[in-house]
Amino acid sequence: MEQNLLSKEILSVMEVANFLSISRPKAYQLVNTKGFPSFRIGKTIRIYKAKLIAWIEENTLS
Repeated sequence: MEQNLLSKEILSVMEVANFLSISRPKAYQLVNTKGFPSFRIGKTIRIYKAKLIAWIEENTLS
């Protein structure tokens, strides 16, 4: 059974796309941006949800 996106601690690129309501290509562009909090396990890219939220808060324009 797949975990609810809100309860997951580590997200895939597709889950980041869904979380942010952006396209898959835009999500891959974002995770490859310098300073974006992603990590790799082999060829798989993962993102800690807490670090994603912190990154959003730090990079939000006022």
